[in-house]
Amino acid sequence: MTNHALKKISELDVFCLLVFKIIFQTGHANTAAKELNVSAPKISRCLTMLRATFDDELFYRRQLGLKPTPLAEHLYEPICRFCDSVAKIEQVAFEVNHYDSTPTLNIAVTPGIMASLSLILSNNDSLNSIGKIRLHPWKDDSAELIHSGGLDLGVAFDTSCHHDLNFEHLGTLDSVYLAGNTRHPIWERLPHLTLDDICKHPFLYLEGKGFNDKVDPLEVYSRQSGIELLSVEKVKGKEQWYSNLLTMGSLAFAPAVEAEICKNMPGIRIEQLPEEEVEKLHGNMLAPQYYLIEKPASHRRYTVENREMIINIIKGLLTSS
Repeated sequence: MTNHALKKISELDVFCLLVFKIIFQTGHANTAAKELNVSAPKISRCLTMLRATFDDELFYRRQLGLKPTPLAEHLYEPICRFCDSVAKIEQVAFEVNHYDSTPTLNIAVTPGIMASLSLILSNNDSLNSIGKIRLHPWKDDSAELIHSGGLDLGVAFDTSCHHDLNFEHLGTLDSVYLAGNTRHPIWERLPHLTLDDICKHPFLYLEGKGFNDKVDPLEVYSRQSGIELLSVEKVKGKEQWYSNLLTMGSLAFAPAVEAEICKNMPGIRIEQLPEEEVEKLHGNMLAPQYYLIEKPASHRRYTVENREMIINIIKGLLTSS
C-alpha cells in the first residue's frame, strides 16, 4: 500500500465505516440514516468519501437496493472487525469511567413472555445486586446488537442468528391457552375446545423469530389434517395482538406464563387448551424452545453469579406453568 493510499484511509472516521457496514448488510442508505439517527445527506456525504478513499463505487443501485462491488465484498470483513474493536474500546472506556455506578443490563426477550418476565423480575429482591434491567423486544437485529455490545443477552427461540454467539437451552412451554373476546362464540364449545373448532375462526399469532416467523404450528396442523384455516394473521406487537382480539373476532394462543396477565386484559377471556389438543398442535417438534443467547464469556459485561441468577429466574418462570 502506498503512503498516499494509507493516508486517505487513515483520514476516514469510524462513522463512515459504520455507514459502510450497515449499507452492506441492509442494501439501503436510508436504513443507515435511521439506525445511526442522522440525515440522509450525511449518509450520502459519507458514501462519497468512502468511494473517493477506495477509488471504487463500492455500491451500485439495483431494483432491490444497493449491491456491493467485488472490492466492497473484500472490505466487509475487516471493516466489521474494526467496528467490533471500536465497540469494545467504547465498552471498556464506559466501564472504567462509571466504575462507581451499576450499569443497566439490557436483555432482548421474545415478545410472548416479555410481560410475565418483567413482572417476575420486578418482584425479585435478590436482583438488587444486579441493578436495573431493561427488557427489549427481540427483533431481527437483536443478535447483531448482542454481538456488537448494544445488548447484553437475549431470551429467544432463534439459534441460527449469529455464529459467534453462545446458546444455552432454558426450557419449553408445553401448556397453551386460547385467548379471544369475552363474547366470542368459541366459548360455547367449552369444555371441549378443539383445534378443528379454532380453525373455523380468524386466527392471530404473535411472531416469535425462530419459532413461528415463517409459519405457525396451527397452520402446519391445518395443512397436515386437511382442514381449511379460515384466515391467519401475524402481528409483531402485543398491543396489536390485543386490539385484533377485541375488534376482529380473532382467536390466538398464549403461553401459560402469560395466562394471568391476559386474564386481566379488559374484554379478553382465556382458557387452557386441552392437553390432547396441545399434543396435536406441537407434535414432537413444534413446541417453543427458549434459549439464552449471549457473547462468549470473555466478552460479557455481567458476572457469572448474576448470569446464574437470571438463568434460574427464567427457568423458574418457564417451569411454573
